[in-house]
Amino acid sequence: MRHAIRTKLLTDVPDFNDVYEPHAAGPDSVKPYGVIRQGVDTEESDWMGFRRIVEVWPYVSRSTFTKVDSLQSKIIDALDQKLITDSVTGEVFSCVYLGTVGQDVTDDEWDAITRGLRFAVMAIQQVEQPINIKSDPWITALANWSSGFLDASWTVYENQLPLGYKRPCVLWRLDNYEAKGVSRSVYKVTKNVVGHVISTYPNQKIHTSSEIVERLMSEIKVPISIQERRYMTVSQPRSDFRADGLNTGQINVRLSRKSRRMKEDFPLMQDIQSTGAWR
Repeated sequence: MRHAIRTKLLTDVPDFNDVYEPHAAGPDSVKPYGVIRQGVDTEESDWMGFRRIVEVWPYVSRSTFTKVDSLQSKIIDALDQKLITDSVTGEVFSCVYLGTVGQDVTDDEWDAITRGLRFAVMAIQQVEQPINIKSDPWITALANWSSGFLDASWTVYENQLPLGYKRPCVLWRLDNYEAKGVSRSVYKVTKNVVGHVISTYPNQKIHTSSEIVERLMSEIKVPISIQERRYMTVSQPRSDFRADGLNTGQINVRLSRKSRRMKEDFPLMQDIQSTGAWR
């Protein structure tokens, strides 16, 4: 991962003479250059994989922080919301810019000025070979339904973002599940589902989130199986445009369906015998 980020920076930020690991840089390194510091894996989630913090520090000669500002802009353009492939391991991941690390820094010993930029590296899955587990049929139905009206540039995923996921995309995942009895013969299943709308462009995320919520509200029922006439009822669809598409998801919707309880079959009585009078 570190190798892929270094290669990306050297390709897209030609101002850099080199990009180092912290132990390799020194006062004699030719400026401007970059330093990559890798943090720990944090905020693990089932749908996104591991979230690893990476810091990029651009070092320039001690003059004006305007030069640091220029490098900061180029570094963000090179990494933010980009899918990056490691040519050595084949690993594919996405970087998201989180902001700066504290205040600007003046290093008198190295005669340099610098500023730390924090990035979250998303969708690093630790298991290379996925286990073949059957998906929830309601999630599959919702994915098929949304694929039916989104244009060909969109990819729809179920439950988890894979390595090298494509943008723009929608991820549907099951949030929670509830089953309640309605009568002696009928019970109701309710599932809360979260939708993640992921795109490089904010307006595209807002427009698509709105379209999905409006269609959910207007159609009321989404087919699980048209042949078997099985549908799930839609209620309370809503979207929060301020939510992070990768971490929390913008869309929440409640799906429900009534089903009949399974009946046990008992053997029929062949005859009835009685001694005495019936009352």
